[in-house]
Amino acid sequence: MDNKFYCFLQSLDDISFVQPITDELNRLYELSSGKLPEMFIEVYSQTVPECEVNFDSLVFYDIKRIIDENTEYIPGANILPFGFFTFASTLDGDGICFDLNNKDFPVYCCPHEIFCDENEINYCDNGKILTAELNYSNIIKFSHKTADSFEEFIDDLISDI
Repeated sequence: MDNKFYCFLQSLDDISFVQPITDELNRLYELSSGKLPEMFIEVYSQTVPECEVNFDSLVFYDIKRIIDENTEYIPGANILPFGFFTFASTLDGDGICFDLNNKDFPVYCCPHEIFCDENEINYCDNGKILTAELNYSNIIKFSHKTADSFEEFIDDLISDI
């Protein structure tokens, strides 16, 4: 497969790949409203990591964990309704997400500490704990944009190998 994401995953040690389970793959499409980066879905629709894949300070998820992250765990379950699809995390548990609202699928690091409420964002400013409405604009405001596209995100990871 001539795919940067697949080549990146293949370059890592001790990675086993398996065929995706059709029901799980269908659930990915359902959760993302059928909007996933082509490079990502090309890999996950043909062969998937058998388990979580660690690289540097990131953890890439298998399909089952992606589903769980977007439906059961924070921040994924709280931010998916606004178009942020969690596919990985930092070792500290911050979500690494595509912005499904943008055709380039920019990638954001969404801190789990501030997106732990279903209705509001809790953050600290000058020693005071403040709240903001949980919405698309505030998710952008309080998250760190790591790349302008999924392809750029993968290119950055490949350059670190």
